[in-house]
Amino acid sequence: MTNWPAYEAGLRARGSLKVGFTADAIKAWRAEPRTTQCGQPRYSALAITTAQTLPAVFHLALRQTEGLMTFIIGLLGLDLAVPDHSTISRRAETPEVPRPRLGRESVHLLVDSTGLKLCDPGE
Repeated sequence: MTNWPAYEAGLRARGSLKVGFTADAIKAWRAEPRTTQCGQPRYSALAITTAQTLPAVFHLALRQTEGLMTFIIGLLGLDLAVPDHSTISRRAETPEVPRPRLGRESVHLLVDSTGLKLCDPGE
C-alpha cells in the first residue's frame, strides 16, 4: 500500500450511512383507506418493504429494525409512524435486495414512492 491515508479514508467512508426520503415517499408512507369492512392498515406496502429491506441489508432482527427506523425517521425530523416488529413479521415477504458490488466507494439506499433502491452515488 503506497497511499495509506487515502486507503484509510476509504475504509472510514464505508461506515457512513445516508438515508433520504422523497416527498412522494413521505406521502405514500401511510396506507390508503380500505373500501371493505376489514380493519384499516396503518402502513403502506412501501413502509413494510422499507422495514423488510433494512434487516436484509444490515443483518438485523426485527426489533432492531424497528429501533433503527424510529431513530432514522426521528433524525430526519419526519412525522411518520414506524411499523412495529410484529406487523413487519406478519406482513413479511422476502424482499429482493440487490447486493452492492465490491470495490465501490459507497452505496446509497433511496426511498421514494416506487419503493427502495440501492444505487451508486450520483445515480
